[in-house]
Amino acid sequence: MQVTNEQKLKNMLRMNKGFITRKQVDSHKIPSWFLTDFVRRQGLVKIDKGFYAQERWIRDDYLVFQYKYPQFIFSHVSALFLHGLTDRLPDYFEVTGPKNYRPFSPNPSVAIHTDSRDETYRLGICKIKTSLGHLVECYDTERTLCDIIKNSRKIDAEIYGKALRLYAKSKDKNTRNLLHYAQILKIENKVAELMTVVLNED
Repeated sequence: MQVTNEQKLKNMLRMNKGFITRKQVDSHKIPSWFLTDFVRRQGLVKIDKGFYAQERWIRDDYLVFQYKYPQFIFSHVSALFLHGLTDRLPDYFEVTGPKNYRPFSPNPSVAIHTDSRDETYRLGICKIKTSLGHLVECYDTERTLCDIIKNSRKIDAEIYGKALRLYAKSKDKNTRNLLHYAQILKIENKVAELMTVVLNED
């Protein structure tokens, strides 16, 4: 039995736990007019351009932001928060994008880091669940540690120290990856010396 466009959209809405996007609909080759009609009939709310949700859906700012700007990867303190290496909710998004990717004017709610090399921009990208259970792209723990060590002077000392201590105690840490990333990012000696101290603390 062939699945109708109506059923496809209902399935997407269910799988997404309450939201649907234009990009998903386009990937299934469903006409845009059908989505418009579906949104009206289902009483969906426009969250952002091409992003619709049920009225009871709890807005996930991490998910919506990355939907709008898919080349930005959550990094630095935002990544620490997503990985549970800080319990302090960041005041703004901190992201890394490829060279010359500037989809909007300077915004105090977003701190942008630019990576001039494609090799390092893509280094350590993973998918992680937000606190609301949605998958977003973020740098993995080891890449994030390298980023905050490289930019330690610009990071709150309490957040920085706690993140290193929590990583040192983590059963999931991968020091081999950490040193591999550090070598590529040209901070191998700094990371090795620092982690030697942290890992040997009581």
